[in-house]
Amino acid sequence: GRGPLCFGRDLWPLISKEVQCVYYEALLAARDEAPAAVARFAAAFLAAAPGRAEEEVLAAAGIGEGSRWDWEALARPYGSRVFADAAQFTSWLRSHLERDVAQARRGNVRGPLKAALDVLRDLRNEIRLAVDHGGLSGHSHRTELEGWYTPLNAYLSIGPPAGRVEEMLALMEAGVLEVSLPGIRVTAAEGREGEGAGFVGTSALVPGVRVRAGALIEARLPEMDLRRTDDPLLRCLLASGQCRPYRIQDHETGGLAVTRSFHLLDAGGTAHRRRFAYGVPTESVHWVTAAGIRPGVGSVTLEDSDAIAGAVLALPAPARTAAGGPGSGGDGARHPGRPGHEEVRP
Repeated sequence: GRGPLCFGRDLWPLISKEVQCVYYEALLAARDEAPAAVARFAAAFLAAAPGRAEEEVLAAAGIGEGSRWDWEALARPYGSRVFADAAQFTSWLRSHLERDVAQARRGNVRGPLKAALDVLRDLRNEIRLAVDHGGLSGHSHRTELEGWYTPLNAYLSIGPPAGRVEEMLALMEAGVLEVSLPGIRVTAAEGREGEGAGFVGTSALVPGVRVRAGALIEARLPEMDLRRTDDPLLRCLLASGQCRPYRIQDHETGGLAVTRSFHLLDAGGTAHRRRFAYGVPTESVHWVTAAGIRPGVGSVTLEDSDAIAGAVLALPAPARTAAGGPGSGGDGARHPGRPGHEEVRP
């Protein structure tokens, strides 16, 4: 009853506590602590307030400073380090990847680090329940969820399997693959004597080093933004007022606005009876829509698609016009206010 949640205040402390607890449980189990002792530790740790109380529980369990969870070290493994040259960065990166593979080979059940990071995946559905459909304030959604936690979650819980990382290391060792600079900034470069036009990469973490290439491939998954899309269908719907960007208080997102039953909302907020949208186009209404389907888990993607299919099958057959085309049942692309644009209860 107190209004939208604040991610940093209301959700992050719970997420962090759960992740850390799983890490310490696996750490103690790896030390051959009795299951009952591990369970007592978990109960005490979960009940302890962050700060001194947690530290006392950890100390009592014999978990020293060097073995404790460190979000900052995980999020920024190179810390405040500045590299002398690209070779020094490459050497550091190879060592870092080798350590990460070693952690992965311990598994995500007995290996403390990977078991803990798996919690970030396990909690996705629960986080969605809290943040979807304006669960957060506009400011918290923009700065804390989209601007901080979503990229942190992706970095720590999404990535290639250990075998692929080992293949990458082998290619680096053989000189086939050269890794670019960390935190790279790329700018277009004009041609000069002996070189054609291309691109130049620089990094504040490797001062004075410039990497030049003749071609640049944008391989990242683009952020969903209805206002900048080149998809002809979405552009047409937006231009004609048949859809709108999703808004959370004063924060307009790039996601496609839909009701809780996935009906498309027009510029005036009216839901279309026969138009549905889910998945990546609705990012911001829903959280991490690009995440893959996990085995053995009630996948939001599959459950949502099943609900939409059921709703479509339950619709009455559209009326036919005298000319044999769609009638007023809501088929076809119509402008707001015309037949077929019916109000649907969200």
